[in-house]
Amino acid sequence: MNREDIIIPEALLKPIEKKIIRELDKIGLFYRIFSRVKTKDSITKKLSYKNYNKSKQMQDIIGIRIVLYFHDDIEICEKIISRIYERVGDSIDKPDSSTFKPTRTNIIYRLDEVTSSEILPAINDKFIDNTFELQLRTVFSEGWHEVEHDLRYKCEEEWESYDEHSRTLNGLVATLETCDWSIMTLFSDLSYQNYRDSNIIPMMRNKFRLRFENEPLDENIRIILLKDNKKLLKKLFRIERDELLERLSEMKILIRLNFCNIIYICNYYYLNSDEIQSITPPAMNDLIQNKLFLKQAPNIN
Repeated sequence: MNREDIIIPEALLKPIEKKIIRELDKIGLFYRIFSRVKTKDSITKKLSYKNYNKSKQMQDIIGIRIVLYFHDDIEICEKIISRIYERVGDSIDKPDSSTFKPTRTNIIYRLDEVTSSEILPAINDKFIDNTFELQLRTVFSEGWHEVEHDLRYKCEEEWESYDEHSRTLNGLVATLETCDWSIMTLFSDLSYQNYRDSNIIPMMRNKFRLRFENEPLDENIRIILLKDNKKLLKKLFRIERDELLERLSEMKILIRLNFCNIIYICNYYYLNSDEIQSITPPAMNDLIQNKLFLKQAPNIN
């Protein structure tokens, strides 16, 4: 095989990144995205030692890694991207209560028709599939996976006689997993304390953990939420974060993620307050009810 034949332009990453970024930014997740195309040498080396054939082909010539700030965003991110790309396989580890080891969320997606047609000349008859691999990690697990992959996975034979050290390395992941869960608990507790103190913006910021625009809350909304012994504020606090993000992702609209807009959306789906409905801007009300798809975010305050 002539390795010069296998050249995948890095420019193909941009449309994939752009499509994913658009969906994740729409719901305001905290994340970082990284991407790469395998080099000629890396492709040739992997083809030489893997037993690829027509039924089992290389699927990670293009790789996307999304590093999320919060562990519960992994499942949300997975659902969103599975709507925009055809899912063809995955390697998802389930935590084992008796074993310390890294857990992976690696998913294989089919490239869209345009990208597939562009890489077809390079991968044709090379046992390389028209797919890309998505890796989902948290900030705490990202460094762990890098170390484990480069210093153990790639040289497993060097660890075979050192079970105690291998177990110690595995044990470090328990600390990182504890950090992942502890940080969510911290923000949950902080949100509850702000709810009790009637601090609406801090409550929402720590409850929903989104990239909110730093704008003040409409005073009329504040008054409505705090009246009647904080009845509506309590309903707002009890909204499940993943349900709200699901609503935002399914609506197919682009809006400014400020506190007022989120409350208007929450009111439509959960609060059902006539008072909030009466002060909802008509343009925002139309967007929510009709679930319009817009090319640019409306400038709604």
